[in-house]
Amino acid sequence: MLYDLLQDESAVEGMPMRIVVTVVVFAVILGITGKAASDFIGDVKEKKLMDELDRIEKRSAVMYLQGGARDMDNPSDLSGTTESIHVEIPDNIAFVVFGGMPDGMANERTDNVYYYVRDNGRVQTKSSIARFSGPAVFYPGKYELELELVRNNNGTFVAIRGV
Repeated sequence: MLYDLLQDESAVEGMPMRIVVTVVVFAVILGITGKAASDFIGDVKEKKLMDELDRIEKRSAVMYLQGGARDMDNPSDLSGTTESIHVEIPDNIAFVVFGGMPDGMANERTDNVYYYVRDNGRVQTKSSIARFSGPAVFYPGKYELELELVRNNNGTFVAIRGV
């Protein structure tokens, strides 16, 4: 009886199927974990970008409300308000635009808009109190931006330039 039990190999017949099922389940779990980690990292980078853009917008709004714009039509006027800000656009963002709409149209009704496009095509649009002389487009990377309050016949704007 013990000998018969030791010679019984019926459990071995199902072994390859168990191994295949285990590998498939492990692969699915690994894939889901990888996707979740990737989404988490993307969300962290997007949150960092939003913090950077909010800082630019708040500085621009304060400049815009306080006044002191340089007259762009008068070359001798050097009295404009300026400020420098260091920003970093993460690599999961395709580009950032100040002073334009996602459809490419820029006019007096959209010059207070800024937006960014993620590398997956999703667009996030925001608006500001400040009007931007744009569109000013920035791609992933580190920038030292100069914000300058300027005015012309069309009104007062915040010009954003990368230096």
